[in-house]
Amino acid sequence: MLNRVKTLDVTKAYIVAFNKRDMSAIEAMLSSEDVCFVRQSQPTIVGVRPIMHRLENTFARLERQGHQLHMVNAIIDFKDTKAHPCMLGILDGERFSVGILDVKANGKISNISIVMTKDMLKKARPTEPLHHEKIMELHQQNAEITDEELAERRKGLAEKARKLKKRFEEEGPTQALLGKLERLKEAQRKQKQLEEDLALAKIAKSDTLGKE
Repeated sequence: MLNRVKTLDVTKAYIVAFNKRDMSAIEAMLSSEDVCFVRQSQPTIVGVRPIMHRLENTFARLERQGHQLHMVNAIIDFKDTKAHPCMLGILDGERFSVGILDVKANGKISNISIVMTKDMLKKARPTEPLHHEKIMELHQQNAEITDEELAERRKGLAEKARKLKKRFEEEGPTQALLGKLERLKEAQRKQKQLEEDLALAKIAKSDTLGKE
């Protein structure tokens, strides 16, 4: 029971730091001896500095591509534990990932596991609102998107599609790759919708200026 309470407290603190992009706070939570980061279909990352480097790159990529990712507190039936504390990742308003922390007796995080399967996403039960208002606020902050940024996002998606196609040819339709393909299609759909919305906005702005 004490371990569950400690895991819950650390998970809540990690979520606050993650949503604030407080790198110093996150680093201070990690065990300097044996922390590792595990995400399905990707190599395990061991050590504080490599994990922090990955997180920094993740935040930079999200910012560059205009995506909004934040965590909310949740619980999940995991292995033999009922209502295990976890983090539910919300990307652009939709369920994206489940994060589970292993916490040592000293309160330091020894393992960060990120799972993105449909089954786990369905099992995770939020214990707080998904903050739709916050998502809209974040989107409004990034409302001014240049043509160059759109082109960069389009190029990034095309590169992902090329790499994914190559992996399908080499590995076949594994569950992990099918999940990546589904997320890529969703990203392409959002990119297309964004470009259409911005095109309409430019037309409306042009019409407004023409009437002045």
